Amino acid sequence: MDWMLEGLLQGTQLQKLYNQKIEALRREYSLRKVDIDILYFLYKSGEHNTSKDIGDLNLFSKGYISQSVSRLEEQQIIYAIKDEEDRRCMHIMLTDRAEGILEEITALRKQMYDIILKGVTQEERDVLFRVSRKVNQNIRSALESQTRRNG
Repeated sequence: MDWMLEGLLQGTQLQKLYNQKIEALRREYSLRKVDIDILYFLYKSGEHNTSKDIGDLNLFSKGYISQSVSRLEEQQIIYAIKDEEDRRCMHIMLTDRAEGILEEITALRKQMYDIILKGVTQEERDVLFRVSRKVNQNIRSALESQTRRNG
């Protein structure tokens, strides 16, 4: 496989850029990378706002999610409410304090995408997004298949 494609798929350079972009935000609000990622997920996820929904992304372990949710609750950036139909289920909601942080996160993500997609035409972006969806689905299917074999 082409080493550039492999690097892109592994995401190491992208993660390095992302980490650089969020460093000042992390320090300003005493957040970890996982906290920022979970906040952004909650901002974009609509009603899919439970720890299980976050876990379904397969990006973080249950322990990381639990620790992050606790930290964010302590900082009054999020709060949890019980589901009316399933009392065992907790929905994670954003507080007003999260709004300013999310504006900064969104702006940083836009800057990052502007950098990495510089010079990429709309047609090329459309192809990239279609291929990315297929690759992500293949990875999800492989992970689910492996989980079923092991479980």
